[in-house]
Amino acid sequence: MTSSGLDPARSVHLSARQGYVVVDVETTGFSPAKGDRICEIALVSLDTDGTTIDEWHSLVDPRRGTGAVHVHGITEAMVEGAPVIEEVLDEVWQRIAGRVLVAHNISFDLRFLNVLPGSHWLTETLCTQRLAPGLVPGLVPDGKWTLGACCERAGIPFSNAHAALADARATAELFRFYLSRGLSWQDELDRAAQAPDWRPCGLPQRQPRRR
Repeated sequence: MTSSGLDPARSVHLSARQGYVVVDVETTGFSPAKGDRICEIALVSLDTDGTTIDEWHSLVDPRRGTGAVHVHGITEAMVEGAPVIEEVLDEVWQRIAGRVLVAHNISFDLRFLNVLPGSHWLTETLCTQRLAPGLVPGLVPDGKWTLGACCERAGIPFSNAHAALADARATAELFRFYLSRGLSWQDELDRAAQAPDWRPCGLPQRQPRRR
């Protein structure tokens, strides 16, 4: 392990892979502009064919109350002593650099990722919610197309909603369902692969805190 908390060989290998990375964040609220922060983050890295090659997740100390505990189940006691987001940025960005970022309702996740140091790694993105019409059978027209509704219609088991890793895994399965229907995002993959090589942010890093 280095002072950044990462194995250099492993990090370089991950950052060099072309593919996708699925993200999910649980937050204290809806608006970073109003002081809301990430309190859990999960990333599931996929090869170009959708095969999972890596998973990582951590609780994050938002340095404030955790918000809607009845939704995400994250109490203040759970994040006490957890790393703050700047202390896991190397783990986050080394998985995103050079890959297409995928999320369900990605505008929400981007709202929080775009305010973090190093957000220039966010290049190409895909939203499984926006892609759902026409791909997921039986969706109600003009509906909200939640992750749970999309997974149910696609025959994907989904439990423990609003836990970041569970949501990221379910989103990855939904994205694989789209890929299985013959869709391709090679142009996005090629553009994302042209991003600069990942380099550690230089900030002190800590080990993740699991639920």
